[in-house]
Amino acid sequence: MKGLSMGDWSLIARYLKDEASKDDLLQLDLLVKNHPNLKMEFDWLGRELNSPKVQNTFDFDAVTAFKRLNKRFELEDLV
Repeated sequence: MKGLSMGDWSLIARYLKDEASKDDLLQLDLLVKNHPNLKMEFDWLGRELNSPKVQNTFDFDAVTAFKRLNKRFELEDLV
């Protein structure tokens, strides 16, 4: 989603990992007010991540994911 900063993505990651503090949740409320589509995306993502088929087949390769994310950031001149 365009218009989100690295700090916003970090906040979203903490929320999705259920590690958000009370201050994080307040910031997240403001972020959703500024980007209304985020609520819909969170709802969709929550359903997808909690579906039985994903829980049974989810195999996450953190090293590859980090490399892909870093490459994307380089292509978008974020790092």
